[in-house]
Amino acid sequence: MTQHRQLVAIMFTDIEGYTSLMQNDEKEAMLIRKKHREVFDTITGQFNGELIQYFGDGTLSIFRSSVEAIKCGIEMQKAFRQDPSIPVRIGVHVGDIIRTESDIIGDAVNIASRIESLSVAGSILISDKVNDQIRNQNDITTRFIDSVDFKNVNKVIPVFAVANDDLVIPEKNSLKGKTKPKDSEVYKSYRKKSIYALMLLTFIIFVLMYFIMKRPGMDYELKEPTIAVLPFADMNNSSESNMFTDGITEDIITHLSKIQHIQVISRASAMHYKGTDKPISEIARELGVNYVLEGSVRLDNDQVRINANLVDAASNKNLWADNYDNTLVQIFKIQSNVSKAIANALKITLSDTEESRLNNEPTNNPEAYTAFKEAQMFLNRGGGKVEELRKAESLFQRAIDLDPEFCRAYVGVAETYLEYIFWGRESPKKMLEQASTPALKALAINSNDGGTFGALGAISYYKYEKETAILYLKKAIEINPSYVSAYNKLAWIYTYEGNLELMEEHFNKVLKLDPLSTKYIGDMGQAYYYLGEYQKAIDLMDDGLKRFPNDNMLIWMKASNLSGLGKFQEAIDLYTSRSVASHTNWMLGYCYGMIGERDKAMKILDYQLNKNELVYVPPYMIATIYMGLGDVENTLTWLEKDYEVGGQGLFFWGLAQDIKFRPIKDEPRFQALLDKVP
Repeated sequence: MTQHRQLVAIMFTDIEGYTSLMQNDEKEAMLIRKKHREVFDTITGQFNGELIQYFGDGTLSIFRSSVEAIKCGIEMQKAFRQDPSIPVRIGVHVGDIIRTESDIIGDAVNIASRIESLSVAGSILISDKVNDQIRNQNDITTRFIDSVDFKNVNKVIPVFAVANDDLVIPEKNSLKGKTKPKDSEVYKSYRKKSIYALMLLTFIIFVLMYFIMKRPGMDYELKEPTIAVLPFADMNNSSESNMFTDGITEDIITHLSKIQHIQVISRASAMHYKGTDKPISEIARELGVNYVLEGSVRLDNDQVRINANLVDAASNKNLWADNYDNTLVQIFKIQSNVSKAIANALKITLSDTEESRLNNEPTNNPEAYTAFKEAQMFLNRGGGKVEELRKAESLFQRAIDLDPEFCRAYVGVAETYLEYIFWGRESPKKMLEQASTPALKALAINSNDGGTFGALGAISYYKYEKETAILYLKKAIEINPSYVSAYNKLAWIYTYEGNLELMEEHFNKVLKLDPLSTKYIGDMGQAYYYLGEYQKAIDLMDDGLKRFPNDNMLIWMKASNLSGLGKFQEAIDLYTSRSVASHTNWMLGYCYGMIGERDKAMKILDYQLNKNELVYVPPYMIATIYMGLGDVENTLTWLEKDYEVGGQGLFFWGLAQDIKFRPIKDEPRFQALLDKVP
């Protein structure tokens, strides 16, 4: 039998409810199938399509291009809407097939079939690959529906709907098809039995623990492996090699974070010790870890040597040390070997999944890797400066241009757009649209990357899609148990649910993994603010200010919580003591308004309104100043504007709990805004 490979767009169609119709009215069913085939044959030929197979009420066909396949599908759905209408579902994917004399086979065919199974009558669903190929067609529009885990498909597929000409666009929650069961469905099937088994198992564990602890002379201690990777020393001592060396440190942290039984301190906290002379024991105590990895990097043209040394902080003994020499092209192999060696030194057995994640090489292009590391340098500065974010975006894009399959570079672009939102530099609605494309592209390249799911979770979080955000964020943590940002977003979601216990649990995890981050300490203070725990927040900020005197974030957050207690003058004193925006801050304007200093409040309001004419200012901030001035009409107008531009997530989700807006809680327009936030 002759066969050959071919790259094609694959289309499946079928008639919804045909089996039931056949049972109830066989004559009508045959007429509908006849029209279906007539329409299919006529229009498919017009777009150079080729029928491969009829099967019952369905068809399998192929096209030379995704554009022709989608335009064909649109015309067919138009024809199927005409009386007598036919409820037809269409699914399209593009990929490599093996063609025989009578059939086509391959993973791409399987995926196209799975996508069609999700479709509903009157719709056309497509894969991300098809969406990429038709993106520049001005006469075709699409809408992202969801990322789907199909049966017998080893990666998650982003699915889009064609949105032309009144085509039906399925709701994400209504999708049904050949997908893997959701965790909640599996859970329900054995929940009752599991409860009894868990009770029995818990009892047995307690009995065993009692007797173990009672054994005479036994020094019993449960020790959780926690590790800090200190910034590696740059042996070349140049600006270019210094950036590369910091990149090596960061990548080793990323690699170690993929190991389930090690908790890894974040890059942000570890970088505090760059060039430090502090003893290992003191660093370990400050970071709360029991192991420290240190080392050095030397570059020589395209050769790299890495020395690494793992230290037990309690005894100050070396557990393991080694040297690695290789070319820059093999840099990821070195990082992987270091991570495996550390796991071995800590007597941790890696699962097959962990081995696979560690062995994954994100790019084999050294120039793309260099651009990526430079982009990360600008992104990680974390100050929200627009010029730095633009530089990061440009460099991530260069890395993609050099290697279009560089998953982590796409994640970097998405994370950069999300930083614009966090710092209030651009409209969230605009940035979320831009962030979704590279995040979904990253998912299509590698559906087993924690950063990808973290970015998708953050996007869903900012879109107020709580359940989807939780699923993505928990998946990110499953892949990368030390993913600080994912724990942070989950903590915020529980804050807005009013769940103090889960909020504290997740923020405490954040601060354990990133103990020197004033950003996250401040975040926890803001969460306490929304939960009405103002004094808890003030105590937390005071503790942070002992370690980080004059930190602007901590001062701002303490002042914010003082305002929650009605101590507006104390808050004003703190706001004006900051080294940045000490007389123009929007919360300062609110506090001036609350104590009757209208002239000062109006001056700050005018400043923010004028600034808004030049650059983006989150409307929520302007609304807050109006609230302090008691101007209800303008407060509501600017809150509505904030929702229109996508809200700022962090602030807008908290409206229902924000003490600043309690005086207008019964206003119909305010209630209407609250109804828009799940």
